[in-house]
Amino acid sequence: MVVANFEAAQGESVLFVSPASVNQDALVKAKNTTGDQVGASGKTAFEAMERVAEAPLNKSSYNKIYSNAIPPINSVHTPQVLSRFLSTLIANGTLVLFEPVALEDLDASLCPVTRKEADLVSLLKLTGFVDVNVTSVEPVSDADLAEFIKAWGAVRVEQGVGALSGKLGVARIEVKKPAYEVGQKMTLNFRKKKTAETPAATKKSVWTVSGNDDNGEDELEDEDALLDDDDLVKPSKESLARPDDCEMVDGRRKACKNCTCGRAGMDVEDESDNVVSLDLMEDDDNTSDDVVDVDPTPKEVGGCGSCALGDAFRCSTCPYLGMPAFNPGEKITLGGMFEKDDIDI
Repeated sequence: MVVANFEAAQGESVLFVSPASVNQDALVKAKNTTGDQVGASGKTAFEAMERVAEAPLNKSSYNKIYSNAIPPINSVHTPQVLSRFLSTLIANGTLVLFEPVALEDLDASLCPVTRKEADLVSLLKLTGFVDVNVTSVEPVSDADLAEFIKAWGAVRVEQGVGALSGKLGVARIEVKKPAYEVGQKMTLNFRKKKTAETPAATKKSVWTVSGNDDNGEDELEDEDALLDDDDLVKPSKESLARPDDCEMVDGRRKACKNCTCGRAGMDVEDESDNVVSLDLMEDDDNTSDDVVDVDPTPKEVGGCGSCALGDAFRCSTCPYLGMPAFNPGEKITLGGMFEKDDIDI
């Protein structure tokens, strides 16, 4: 059986944490021994392992915590319990814990203890403890193992002892809380320390390049010499224009039969992109159910005077080109929902 040695200084506050099934005589003896060490100015207290996470423990109130140090040592520490220990300890406080660990890989269906020493050390570090020191790992005797199995609620004690004999040990680990409180703030000073001023001649300057810094060693190329007379001539508008040799039809250039310049595709896009279909269908019986094609592009105003007669009498730039004939002066109206005002007056 593992026996813990309890040590405390004068005036310290010590907390004992063990399962509710703790040996009462051993607990009283541990508290009395520690009480004599801390004196009247210190204090000792006990808390059950099962209720540590919800217990009313004040933050930063204990100098030392002994966890699972009183037989039976058969409980494991959860991350919630370890986090509560961290907040309960004062800055630089000490936690001494005992915990059964697996000495080899064990199946969870065979034993509730599957955590090894390295796993426990890693958990303590991740919780926030520092100076993790494994002082000892002692194998569990068969007699203590039988007590463990009974505490776990198993019935076949002998079979359990035979299956787990020599595979469990009890680790004693001491850790410390960092020398600062959780959430503590401090100011970081990033201001550079002032140094003695150096003469201006010794100060380092930014590296620069000047046109007069060649010292006659590197010959620079004259960029004007790279241009000839043709490069200096300003191009005319006519020279930049693309030659257009497409056939003229009705005052407009039309794509040839075997078009290779791309005008045929441009004509198709112009006819399709500039026309929007407006569905004027409404439930009103007086409205039209037609779909009208409307060209949203602005049209130029014609001046020949024969626009109303139809496309045969219209110029190539006539704004009414493509529209049906109409009477001069006739007001063009749109049917459907466009026949109604948006605002009732």
